[in-house]
Amino acid sequence: MSETRSKAQEQHLKKMDTEMCELSSAYRAVAHKVDTSNLTLKVLGNMQEKVKNIMTDMNQKYETLVAMMAQISGNKNEGEDKQAEIYAPQTMYGDFGSNKVGTPQINQARDDNRNYTKLPKIDFPYFNGECPREWVRKARKYF
Repeated sequence: MSETRSKAQEQHLKKMDTEMCELSSAYRAVAHKVDTSNLTLKVLGNMQEKVKNIMTDMNQKYETLVAMMAQISGNKNEGEDKQAEIYAPQTMYGDFGSNKVGTPQINQARDDNRNYTKLPKIDFPYFNGECPREWVRKARKYF
């Protein structure tokens, strides 16, 4: 009977030893995953910090751009006032506004219409499947 007990205890010890080895390897695997997760979190934290810095930089540049656009539009309005003075000058004889050619926008529209040229109509021969040599001869003058 003592032999049976000792064999049972030995088997139980071997079983416990294998379970301890399995638990140890599982613990190492979990520890490795935790280390990897911690490293990933650190990298993500650094990247998030970089994104915040970039966003701050972009906001500053956007504000600068908006200020520049406002300045340009202010300068444009001043330029339009000066153009209006040029196109409608006051002389010592009075205002000759009725004799002026037109506003810059109207003059630009007229120039656009003058620069338009009509293209000549091309009478390219239609190939109907008959007399291919004659069709090629007629079509050659367009190439």
